[in-house]
Amino acid sequence: MSKKILILTVIVLMVVLLGSTVLAEETIVLKYGHIWVSGHGIDKAVLLAGELIEQRSNGRLKLEVYPGGQLGPQFDEMENVKLGLQDMTMVYGIDRYCPDFTTFNLPFVFRDEFHQYNVCMQSELSEKYVKNYMLEKHGIRIIGMLYHGARMLTTNEANPVKSPADVKGLKLRTPDITAWIKAWQSIGANVTAFPWGELYLALKQGIVEAQENPLTSIRDMAFYEVQANIILTEHIIDYPFVMINEAKYQSLGEELQEILIRSFEDARLFSYAIAKTEESRNLEYFKEQGLNIVKIDKDEWIKAFDGAPDMFEGGREIYNKIQAIK
Repeated sequence: MSKKILILTVIVLMVVLLGSTVLAEETIVLKYGHIWVSGHGIDKAVLLAGELIEQRSNGRLKLEVYPGGQLGPQFDEMENVKLGLQDMTMVYGIDRYCPDFTTFNLPFVFRDEFHQYNVCMQSELSEKYVKNYMLEKHGIRIIGMLYHGARMLTTNEANPVKSPADVKGLKLRTPDITAWIKAWQSIGANVTAFPWGELYLALKQGIVEAQENPLTSIRDMAFYEVQANIILTEHIIDYPFVMINEAKYQSLGEELQEILIRSFEDARLFSYAIAKTEESRNLEYFKEQGLNIVKIDKDEWIKAFDGAPDMFEGGREIYNKIQAIK
């Protein structure tokens, strides 16, 4: 081999190797963990967002999704995002990270899911009390929401519930979210908070008598097997925030940031469509399984929780501002 050919060969190899390095550097993988089981509607929405992100970025940005709490319970995952140990997650009840969010997270504070989205994602109120606080105090940016569904109360056979008065003394499990715990305690429930993964066994063994979740999770986690009544309270609309570590977000650049946000907005609409379709199907399924489906007087329940904002400093003021938003 002549010296000239050898030099050209070396140059070609260097170009190939350098090109491979550039391509590798241009592919950014975001580690996204959440607690919903694989195949759940909200997990499907995250996977859709991942597909859109990869497609729109021409492979420069990808999501690596860890469903089912593989990276830990939801608040451990939030802490991971804060510390930069994982890039993204989704949680709605962020009270412990953002005290003023407590009022946003009380039963019946929103008229419907459209009001909730407008307040949480598009209002100056949320910008002031929630988004800016999360950025400044925790280095976490809220970039969107995904729709999970309205939360319903379920109880065992021995504890049918129709009105708020029936909740008195009820052994109820809720997530470890301050607003939810105190609100249910305010109407007499005996509230226990423990991890999601332990709930089925606790219901089966009678450690708790009741729980509350959207219909999709009640079915996916088979809670209906160990409960007899589904009370259609719709007391909380579960609409988790999509969050990303701020340092990671800033490292993406404007183009990839826009792709990320736009793709999760499309995924939000997808999650809403799935949840609404599944809600009606699940109600029919629960009826077929012999569960008692209980309709409520919603005004009676709203009145029962009316004092909840006053349990928190500045809560009534924030509550009134939320109600003023159309």
